[in-house]
Amino acid sequence: MATELEIRAHLDTMRSLPLRLEKLASSIGTTQWPGQPVRLDLPSGMELTPADRAEIQERLKQIETIVSGKLTVNESAKARLSLLTKMLLAFPAVGSSSEAAAQARSDVYDDALSDIPPWAINNAVKRWSRGEVPLDLALGPLNFSFAPAPAVLRKIAKYELAPFEAQATKLRRLLKAIPIERAMDPTPIPQETKSEGGQVVSIGVRRM
Repeated sequence: MATELEIRAHLDTMRSLPLRLEKLASSIGTTQWPGQPVRLDLPSGMELTPADRAEIQERLKQIETIVSGKLTVNESAKARLSLLTKMLLAFPAVGSSSEAAAQARSDVYDDALSDIPPWAINNAVKRWSRGEVPLDLALGPLNFSFAPAPAVLRKIAKYELAPFEAQATKLRRLLKAIPIERAMDPTPIPQETKSEGGQVVSIGVRRM
């Protein structure tokens, strides 16, 4: 099982695209022909090689793993519950302190964060504990003496996720990009289809 330090190091390593891929992603343009979907294109002379595609697909797989929270062998739901229980025990809550009220609060937090990976929740709780909530989240006045509301904790956790989600979007766009020469050809590009092995392939896309 990965330690918190190992997870943090992995996240730091994967937080931004390698410079070469970032330049490729930033160079993507769009071409629109009447009645056809928008095409993502790469400048003249730039085309993804099979090795490029393999690298991008592997990195996208790793980013999707980070966003889904499967960084450790621990089951995500149990990890979330442990983090939320620790937070609720550490911070007083507004309202009733009965067992039923505590369970209800736990359920509400769990519902609000069910799709958030444990590492992002952990980082969000740490930000709250330190009073280091980013101002650009525009959450208004905050009282760090109490536990954050579920929606507030979710927004902070989503802030932690944002760089990885943005990176995944760039990688998906890269995989869809075609050479500008093909993009400027108005001939419709057939829909992608699946081969017998289940791998997605493009039919009829000409390489200039």
